[in-house]
Amino acid sequence: MTTVEGMERIPNSYLRRWLGVPRSFSSVGLYSLGSKLLLPFKSITEEFKVTKVRQHLMLKDNRDEKVRSAKVEIRTRRKWSTKKTIEDAESRLNYSEIVARVAVGRQMLDVTPTAKWRTAVEEKRHLVQKEVRTMEEESRMVKALSMKKQARKLVKLGRNKAAEVRME
Repeated sequence: MTTVEGMERIPNSYLRRWLGVPRSFSSVGLYSLGSKLLLPFKSITEEFKVTKVRQHLMLKDNRDEKVRSAKVEIRTRRKWSTKKTIEDAESRLNYSEIVARVAVGRQMLDVTPTAKWRTAVEEKRHLVQKEVRTMEEESRMVKALSMKKQARKLVKLGRNKAAEVRME
């Protein structure tokens, strides 16, 4: 992951320069789907994770018995694990199946057709990949919210420092 994150820094710097935003502008703003700046770019780290998950699932769920029993190891290091991400995504999908969907707005229940986790056979790989993308988006939103709080604290700290300077 460290190598992939390093690879992502280069296009991020060019994107920031091209957009005319400051260097401190977070990559959350560049790739988040929930931000006001919706750019048609995908994060390299997100694509790397989804690709590794797809590769692992293709080898694990292959029709050929010899491929399944080959015990091919998908290389990941300490920072991120393919197996743990797949387990998290599958448990989230299983939980969402138990809890069921919630109606949004004036929409009735079961209006939009979606694949069910328990009954899906061929779509499981696609559902897991979509859930990994959702998990990445949620982590970006958490990072954005934490940065907002951090900025609020810095503003308060700056006001306190300014008040101290005035008193002296």
